Amino acid sequence: MSGRGNRRLRELAAGAAPVAGWAVGVALVASWTAELPARVAVHWGPDGRADGFGGPVSTVLLTGVVAGLAALATAGVLRARRFAVPERRLLVGSAAGTAFFCVALLVGALAGQRGLADPAAAPSPTVPALVAAVLAVAGGAVVARLLPADPPGAAHARTAPPATAPRLPLAEGERAVWSGFTTMQPAGLAVLVTTGLVLGGLVVVGVAPVPLLLAPALLLVIGLVVGSARVWVDERGLTVRSPLGRPTWSVPLAEVAEAGVTDVRPFREFGGWGYRVGRDGRAGIVLRAGEALEVTRGDGRRFVVTVPGAAQAAALLNSLATRQRT
Repeated sequence: MSGRGNRRLRELAAGAAPVAGWAVGVALVASWTAELPARVAVHWGPDGRADGFGGPVSTVLLTGVVAGLAALATAGVLRARRFAVPERRLLVGSAAGTAFFCVALLVGALAGQRGLADPAAAPSPTVPALVAAVLAVAGGAVVARLLPADPPGAAHARTAPPATAPRLPLAEGERAVWSGFTTMQPAGLAVLVTTGLVLGGLVVVGVAPVPLLLAPALLLVIGLVVGSARVWVDERGLTVRSPLGRPTWSVPLAEVAEAGVTDVRPFREFGGWGYRVGRDGRAGIVLRAGEALEVTRGDGRRFVVTVPGAAQAAALLNSLATRQRT
């Protein structure tokens, strides 16, 4: 099979994966029909007791809406070629993971009801939720990796940055490094902290189930991973690193076609804070409004990072890229 045909086949597999996962779930529940109550528990209250019921097969069939939306989202992302491979993988993997989670959660909850006479006695789906989360992450990652990578060197810049691009004077053989630090603006940090406190408080006062404590823990991890970042510009190119050391984002110097400064509005352009993919295909670390370093790769893709001193970083990056290619 040709390289193009193989690429198309892998994209089709990624698009079909959410629907395939849903079909497996439907088949499993259908095979358990004789063992399940005529009405099964599909919702649990804060006290962990079942308080909502439905037909087993019809209930799992409804999760097909999520699978169908995930497949449509995947098709839309693959058709929008403005998204680079990493961003396509992130979006497609997230869509598939969401569908896998919904199906696995419901199937797991129904599995715990096999042999029950009274669905009101159905156990809380805490364990199925944890298993579903693991399956969603693993399945989403597998689907994301189905999308083929770009050929080596596809993003390399062939010429030096344009003469109009800002530059920092460098003597022959002189080495220079720029470093900056960026943090999430107070509004973003306030949202994370407030949400975590509210969710934790609901558990403490007994309004919400104990498993909801996982949410504040997740918010803490998000804050540690993308709440701040260290930014470097040197002979390797641009490097952005989270406080934990991982993940790290980079634009190799060989891919820098031009660097400049732009003004960013997180919600309007990127829908929020953190590692974001904008509506125009730009990707990057967006932690605050205002000044941002924007790097254009050789293939036209753009990466942004909101950081003070972006003008100096852009000038040095252009100078280093120019020296590399002259």
